[in-house]
Amino acid sequence: MSNSPVIDLRLKSIFELSDEELQERLRPAYEAMKQDAHSRGSYITYYDESVCPTTSHAVHEYSDRKELMWMDKNYQEHFIKIL
Repeated sequence: MSNSPVIDLRLKSIFELSDEELQERLRPAYEAMKQDAHSRGSYITYYDESVCPTTSHAVHEYSDRKELMWMDKNYQEHFIKIL
């Protein structure tokens, strides 16, 4: 069993954090933002390379579903399907 102290990620510069540490540090803010959007009946938008075939696609995540969207050259969003 290791006695190494746990490092508080808030004390490290963001430039010193690994990808995993940065993700963990941002998790509380992300969860609060997501909860706020869902409580207002809104959604959050993000790119997920596992479901988005191009960078013109994005996921809209509502509290009860996720939708794949596509944005055309005029910045109009188009529904593709429910994920």
